[in-house]
Amino acid sequence: MENKSILVIGAGAVGSAFLESSQGIFKKVGIFDGDIISKSNLITQPFYKGCDFSSPVSKVAFAVNKLNSLNSGTEYEGYERYFTEKDFETMKEYDIIADFTDNVNSRKIINNGCVKYRKAAVFVSLNEKEAFLFFYRESACFNCLFRNSIGHVKEGCESIVSAPKNEFVSFLKENIIEFASSKIDGGRIMLFNLSNKRVLSSMLKKDMECEVCVKHAMKNFEDGFLQVCSSGIKFSYGKKLNLKELSSRLSGGILYGEYLIFNQNNKSMLVSLDGDFLFTGYSREEAGRLITALVSQNPKHKE
Repeated sequence: MENKSILVIGAGAVGSAFLESSQGIFKKVGIFDGDIISKSNLITQPFYKGCDFSSPVSKVAFAVNKLNSLNSGTEYEGYERYFTEKDFETMKEYDIIADFTDNVNSRKIINNGCVKYRKAAVFVSLNEKEAFLFFYRESACFNCLFRNSIGHVKEGCESIVSAPKNEFVSFLKENIIEFASSKIDGGRIMLFNLSNKRVLSSMLKKDMECEVCVKHAMKNFEDGFLQVCSSGIKFSYGKKLNLKELSSRLSGGILYGEYLIFNQNNKSMLVSLDGDFLFTGYSREEAGRLITALVSQNPKHKE
């Protein structure tokens, strides 16, 4: 993890516990929060003990000063404000986005930025009974989860009345490290029972009606269309593709070295290992839908 960076959004009970437990693991850690420390915070957020309450102190300023003073080898950068759409550009500086916010609206904003900039993310919630982790990496996104949730959607940490237990903090840290090491796939959901320490895990499929990672993504594909000419429609995805996995899901697709060829009903598609597409006989809209269905669920090529 010495070359990885992570952006922590929300430095409350869970966010601050993660910050304290992950010292020295990442090369750079960014911290987003707009809260001022209050004495009541110390019940669930012991990380802030030692705060001088003679004048207002932000959680971010306290965290950055405390963590940088430990000389752990990690660079800490603070953003003393709540995360909004205006902060999407900041995401580009980090490899992993960790959402520890306490409401659905914030999670949706963060999710939108991660999808837009193709940033891996983990969304974390905790209450007195269980912990909830959802991992995103160009997969089903948080909005897919929200759209298909029945009943109460886990919103965050608003129900916590005590500091997170060590068992949970260790579980959280270990799985975020695993995710940053690409050992956990995007779309994975984990539920950690705080009583018996059992973990339930499942995969969330992309909702093809999702307004964020499917329909909005189709609009973003416009940037990848290089030209429409007599040879067909050319599109550049800009990343290597796993052609073997893609061909297993594309009935009739044939692999030829570093290319995948698909022919059907006088239409053809040629896909290269480097992520270049050539469509013949397809309309621009048809090509866009096919690209969305294929690359949004295709894992990166392994060298």
